[in-house]
Amino acid sequence: MRRLPTESFYATELTKIENGVMPPSSRDVEAMIGLCLPALEQTDELRVLVRHARRHAVPGPRARQYLSLERLAVEIRMVYNEIPGLLQTREYAHAALSTSPLVAASAVGPLAAERAERSRTVIRPDGARLWIALGEEVLERASGGPAVLRDQLRYLRKISAMPNVRFRLVPKSAGTVSALSVPFTHLHMADGKSIAFVATTLRGDYVKASELFTAVFQDAWERATPEEDSAAMLDAGIAALSNSEEG
Repeated sequence: MRRLPTESFYATELTKIENGVMPPSSRDVEAMIGLCLPALEQTDELRVLVRHARRHAVPGPRARQYLSLERLAVEIRMVYNEIPGLLQTREYAHAALSTSPLVAASAVGPLAAERAERSRTVIRPDGARLWIALGEEVLERASGGPAVLRDQLRYLRKISAMPNVRFRLVPKSAGTVSALSVPFTHLHMADGKSIAFVATTLRGDYVKASELFTAVFQDAWERATPEEDSAAMLDAGIAALSNSEEG
């Protein structure tokens, strides 16, 4: 087989594709086709298989590796402009996944259940220390409607009251906050090492040299609303949604 040129693939990227850690992108597939010159019917089949793989969110080695690291972490710092999977109720997760063009309908239910179970496993009073900074807009992102959002905010309020959790909302008045532009989770291990998981639309990526994420998170944390006030904002959001339901 011909050697893959460096302009088409990075060595680490090719290794991840070969080991099933990450799916190939459309660019990768076209490079493979150009190099290997398969028959026309094989070419079409390969493109269909890649599209199918990307639409079915089946946890692969990469996802399993992250979940393992998440369970082992002694401290987790999260900053997002929406409610991330780890903090979602089953109903909210179901509503959010149902609207994703990347998740097959058959996978929505199992993935929603997995998120809820993962949340219960990781987030508990005797678990890892959690620092959570969410954009204020999460109070209005009504996936599934007002009732689902109300119950989701109640769950966030319950989490925020745990002794090992610090929770803040980043107000819109804070302006542009770097961390909200590229949301991430920063995992800290018992041996002093840390790793950042950066979320993107199609996939997430790990960054081992993650010292800079400490500074970026701290910037968002300091510009966020103090914890007591953030709890009050959650309470007000829950009350408003409850009143709209009654009305």
